[in-house]
Amino acid sequence: MRRVVYSPRLDRLVYLHERATPQFWEALWDAEGAAPPPTPRDQVVTVTRRYLPVGARLLEGGCGRGNKVKALTDAGYTAVGIDFAARTVAQARIAYPGVDVRKGDVRALEFPDRFFDGYWSIGVIEHFWGGYDAILSEAARVVKTDGFLFLTAPWLSPYRQRRVRARGYCIEDFAAEPASFYQFALGRSEVGRALARHGFRLLRWQGLASEVSMQEDMARLRPQVDWLLLSRGSIFKRAFRQIIARAADAYCGHSFMAIAERQG
Repeated sequence: MRRVVYSPRLDRLVYLHERATPQFWEALWDAEGAAPPPTPRDQVVTVTRRYLPVGARLLEGGCGRGNKVKALTDAGYTAVGIDFAARTVAQARIAYPGVDVRKGDVRALEFPDRFFDGYWSIGVIEHFWGGYDAILSEAARVVKTDGFLFLTAPWLSPYRQRRVRARGYCIEDFAAEPASFYQFALGRSEVGRALARHGFRLLRWQGLASEVSMQEDMARLRPQVDWLLLSRGSIFKRAFRQIIARAADAYCGHSFMAIAERQG
């Protein structure tokens, strides 16, 4: 059973569940079945289009089943994906023939300096107990000056910070990585400092997926949240749900998207 605790020493939420090994991801993706089909409306495509022209060279570090790499390729980008789960990489190559998906380590990329115009990291950096400096260092090395890093991870949002202050999470510090460590939720200040340390200038910060945080973090409001998010309802209710979710993202988004520019 998953537990979420707050570490004062780290100033992060710590999710305790199961270590995010290649075997964990392969079992999870096997259980989930086929990846969602790539579409031109995929967020990786719509966001990339705002910053980079079609034909730009992009890397997705930690690409999993490769569906985001496929979406970028279909949209006209020269996209490469790497992942550390060998069987998942092999399955992605079968699912998407001609899409460039490779086995690799985001902490030691096998690409030349200044090779990519953009780099997508979707839900990767939070799984490393020892920190994500090595990941950002490699991203800074392979992204061209004035290129872009698109980064997502779970967020220690303003709502979660308020809950920490109200002692809404169990408090626990760790002398070493716990066997059940799964991921962190990270604060904006911490991530901003890390980006600057590796030569990136933060351009945009956006909360995402507030509906996940509402379901996981707001037990007292569970009936109201379930009514809003889980029941179908009228067209008016569905529109209201979208408005509430967008407004809530900035305060209680489950995750964040940071967009940063590589400085010279």
